[in-house]
Amino acid sequence: MKLTIDTNTGIIKRSGKEFKDLEQFKQHEILMELKKILGDNEPLSEWDIDSMWMSYRYCIGRHTIASHARAGDIAKHCYKKLSDERKIFNAYDINKCIEDQIRFFKVNFWFPTGCQNRIYTSALDIFCHFVNDHNIKTKEELLKYKDVHIKLEDNEFGYVFNKVVTWEEWLRPQVLELCRKSYNNDAMSEDFAWNHFQQWLTKKYDFGELGKQFEELTKHMPNKEYFYLTDIDDLMIWNDLVHLFDVEHHHKSILSDGSECEWFWTYTHDIYKDIDYDGKEVWRQKEIGYRRIRVPVDKWNGLVTTYIPDENIKEDIY
Repeated sequence: MKLTIDTNTGIIKRSGKEFKDLEQFKQHEILMELKKILGDNEPLSEWDIDSMWMSYRYCIGRHTIASHARAGDIAKHCYKKLSDERKIFNAYDINKCIEDQIRFFKVNFWFPTGCQNRIYTSALDIFCHFVNDHNIKTKEELLKYKDVHIKLEDNEFGYVFNKVVTWEEWLRPQVLELCRKSYNNDAMSEDFAWNHFQQWLTKKYDFGELGKQFEELTKHMPNKEYFYLTDIDDLMIWNDLVHLFDVEHHHKSILSDGSECEWFWTYTHDIYKDIDYDGKEVWRQKEIGYRRIRVPVDKWNGLVTTYIPDENIKEDIY
């Protein structure tokens, strides 16, 4: 098939006829040939970009197989066709969607707000860092925390945990005030009041009107029976996509085999060594706990996570 393209007018001709005057099947043949020539370099249309934007805003935070797979599809069909600026913006936008999910999580994470359109780090990285930094090993330990305030800082991570508040820290002064008023005893100690509250919490005693006040005070406390770590687990693939699109935070290293590799930091589930029922050593995933890994840009597909062990890094280029 021979085609002529006038770059000044944008007119495509085949056998002397303009594209608009050709039969429909011949127009289709031309389009298929152009797609074949362009390959991965075929630019995204505005419709494609809108579809990508709408799909990740819908999928993030949902727990279906289709939603989970969408992150890999976006990487496959969009990553190479976007400009670096557009990738950086999408990294920021996807991360804001993840922030929204974590912000209404059972532990309140208060992320910095500003007019920037690029990320300082990802929201899920902050969550994983917090879990590791506070040595949290179970969901019960996580639910002891009420508020985590994050502040931008010029350090290795780009932020600090500015203020961390547990439920006990938040409740103690209010429990004391309620108990003092209820018993008309301004000299009541905080520990004595807290012991009363613990007795009510474990349903050991009925405290009448004071119990109703305790109930109102604790109505927003998370219940471990209705709390699932899958709410976080299903965000991890989107966190990887954030790091893939966040090209200004990519790194390049020379590996031990002499090859160069572009990669990004992300988090994955941590594991521990255990003994199986037959006495053999096995590796199991921790209930909660994460480790930071290097992922090659050209290997991430949303299906299998390939990472670079520390010992495989010979030299960092940037």
